[in-house]
Formats: sequence, C-alpha cells, structure tokens
Amino acid sequence: MTPARSVSPGWRDERGVSWVTVLLLLVLAAGGYLLWVWGPIYLVHYEVKQMVRDFANQAVKNPDDAGQRIFMTKRLASLDKVDYLDEYGRPAWMPAVNVQPEQVVWERSKDPPSLRIAFEYTRPVRYPLIDREAQVTFEIDQTFDISRPDWGSPR
Repeated sequence: MTPARSVSPGWRDERGVSWVTVLLLLVLAAGGYLLWVWGPIYLVHYEVKQMVRDFANQAVKNPDDAGQRIFMTKRLASLDKVDYLDEYGRPAWMPAVNVQPEQVVWERSKDPPSLRIAFEYTRPVRYPLIDREAQVTFEIDQTFDISRPDWGSPR
C-alpha cells in the first residue's frame, strides 16, 4: 500500500511562490505606477471641470461674459504647474492648464437660456522611471442651463 499524499492548496508549489503570485504582483506594481503618473493629471482635469461648472453658475447673475472668460482662464492657470527647462537650461514652470481667453468658446443662447463653454488644453505627461514624455489633450465642451429659478411668490 502506498502512503497517502497530502494535497497542496493549489496556490503554492514546492518553491513557495507560484507564477500567478508573481504575475499579480507585477500587475499591481504597474497599476500603482500608472496611478502615480496619471492620478494627479486626472485630478487636475476634474478640478478644471468643477471650475467651469462654477463659472457657469456665476454666469446666471453676471452678464459680463468677457470678464468672466478672462478671470476663468487666470484661475485655470493657477491650478497646477509643469516644470521644464527654459532656453538657457534653467528650471522654470508653466501652467499645466494653459488656455488663453480667445481660445475659450463662451456662447449664450436666449431660448432656452443656456451657456456653452468649450476649450481644449494639452499638457505633458512624464513617466519618471523610464524617462519618457508624452502629450495628452483634454477637451471641455459643456452646456449649462442658466435660467433663473422661480421659487414662487415672495410672502
């Protein structure tokens, strides 16, 4: 009679680590790296969308479209900065969301009262450990209802 053999749980072999464990650790490391690189970029893009929504809400009561557009582009430029080397090789920075007022489409329509804000911006993406750089373009094109709410007659 042969002795009974113990059944291994399946996730380990005699060496202690299976190829599935190594593969999962590599996928987890790659996902963490991409989150480290792309997370701040998408966080700034989310802040851009929130700021556009805020300026659309302000446009309900503020009819100065040119002033709003200029102020919005200045606020967008202050969200984040990108480091680079200038023409003399010195470190410098530029706004990550570099949009000029003339690049912003700011259209009001009367019937129904709405506001369309549209622009696009390009920013660099740096992959630190592999020394690569790419460009990504984000596009904002949103239409907002800017009609004044009717809360009923005042009492």
